[in-house]
Amino acid sequence: MKIVKNITQVLGYVFRFCPIYVIASILHIAASVVLSVSKILIIKRAIESVMSGEAIGLLFTSLLWYLVVVTITILVRTSYNAYISPRYRAVFVKKMQNFIFKKVKYIDMESFDNPEFYDNYSRALRESVFRGIRVFEELIKFATSVTSTIAIGTLIIVTDPILIVIILISSIINLVIVSSINKKWYLWSKETETDRRMYNYINRTFYRQKFAGEIKTTPISELLIKRYRESANIINQKYAKTHRTVVALRSINNVSKGLIEQGSTYAYLTYQLFFEGMKVSVFASTINAALQFFSHFVDSVNFLNSLRENSFYIGDFLWFIEYQPVLETQKGQSIETFRDLKLDNLSFQYAGVDFFSLNQIRFNLKRGSKIAIVGPNGGGKTTLTKLLLHFYRPTMGTLLMNDIEYKEMDATSIREKYSVVFQDFQIYALTIGENVLMRKVETPEDEAIVWEALDKVGMKKKVETLPMGIHTPVTREFNRDGAVFSGGEVQRIAISRVFASKADIYILDEPTSSLDPLSEERINKLILKATDKTMIIIAHRLSTVVDADYIYLIDKGKIAEQGTHEEMLMINGLYANMFNTQKNLYQKNK
Repeated sequence: MKIVKNITQVLGYVFRFCPIYVIASILHIAASVVLSVSKILIIKRAIESVMSGEAIGLLFTSLLWYLVVVTITILVRTSYNAYISPRYRAVFVKKMQNFIFKKVKYIDMESFDNPEFYDNYSRALRESVFRGIRVFEELIKFATSVTSTIAIGTLIIVTDPILIVIILISSIINLVIVSSINKKWYLWSKETETDRRMYNYINRTFYRQKFAGEIKTTPISELLIKRYRESANIINQKYAKTHRTVVALRSINNVSKGLIEQGSTYAYLTYQLFFEGMKVSVFASTINAALQFFSHFVDSVNFLNSLRENSFYIGDFLWFIEYQPVLETQKGQSIETFRDLKLDNLSFQYAGVDFFSLNQIRFNLKRGSKIAIVGPNGGGKTTLTKLLLHFYRPTMGTLLMNDIEYKEMDATSIREKYSVVFQDFQIYALTIGENVLMRKVETPEDEAIVWEALDKVGMKKKVETLPMGIHTPVTREFNRDGAVFSGGEVQRIAISRVFASKADIYILDEPTSSLDPLSEERINKLILKATDKTMIIIAHRLSTVVDADYIYLIDKGKIAEQGTHEEMLMINGLYANMFNTQKNLYQKNK
């Protein structure tokens, strides 16, 4: 019942995305059955006419009608196979891909922390786009084979029912063997999922430009190649083991088909012809019918095998489709205007980790204020950002916006209040304008917003020199006329996103790490003084935050020190030590 349920669910997407394809497939089934039966009847009719000495005119008239029927059915089948099927397969893939992309967007961030989830997720995505349409097309083949089998089988039973028994024996053997083969390949796929992901990851690493520098200048390539070979060896060894078993099973299957299907059928019908008085017309048409019957019957049986095989993969696909996010689809209250943010005794512990990444964090953020979060690496700064953006729920404590707890708010409404430049921000192979707005540039107003944002980060003059301005593609991966920017210029483009945003709160995680000191100072002053937006700056370079209204130093998950820059220096603790160390290093390198 589970198999039937899985198949039914995935077929529902075909009916939903391609209803015309379903109607055309029904006509295809009918045409296929008529064509199969017509081939048998034509042979029988022609031989009977010749043997009986029937007038050539009557024979010609009969054959003409058969020819008309066959021509129509062939045209229907040809148009279906050559045009309708490929076209709607492409339609289905396109719509399913869009559906999957939207689904992926709402996966909870914490799910990506689980390697088992990644394996299932990878397998589901690989199969999801094509598996549904494959199942439908195999179902159509099955329906065609079953109806043809019934029609031809009826003709055979009228002639000699013993042939059905011969075919059934061979088909049962085929069913068992093919079922075993399909299961072997699925198990191979499942057992090698992690290694194949590593294999593909290293492939991507070697052809992506951002890894090229380190690959050329460090020994990392040797380590990656070693890992690549290790994964490839595991994949190949398990493949070879599975393949040997499959070859043996296929050999057994082919021998049984040759001996039982063809040998027994020909021997039996020859005996009937020479010793039981079977008519030549019946002999010829029955051989044709028997071979067609076996072919259609095996296709029907193979569908049952593929049904079981597909159910394995469809199970993975439906696991993904039925995945229910906890945070991403959270519904609740929305707020129009941000007023304040409160963290009260906020603590967080990642799953499977025995310590708290954040422990009893408390602070208030008023509208228009600008605070900085600093501290050593691994102190919990980035985790705090993830909680603010509602990627995770606090383990303990509360997080409130306008005195409403996050867990009572709409997840989309929460994130709409933020504009973020992540530490590991991404630049996309889109236009400069689209990289700034993070959406399509559609109007003159959009263009004005982009130019103003680029001006604030000192990129306007550079972009103006490009032939297509803000419509210039970024990178040359897909366009030879694309722009290639330095690391600092790329970071400026990323920072410009906050100035193009209408969000209430800006979060900048290491916003100026790739900039030279003069550019850093200019943009820091701009970020902190040239906007009335609420600001959270996360930084390692403390020169970035000296003008912040208030500074929190997080160490080992706790707020160890807090105050203005001057107050923090007076404490003469970790902040003062870090600031003075960085200051001395900068002066030495000056």
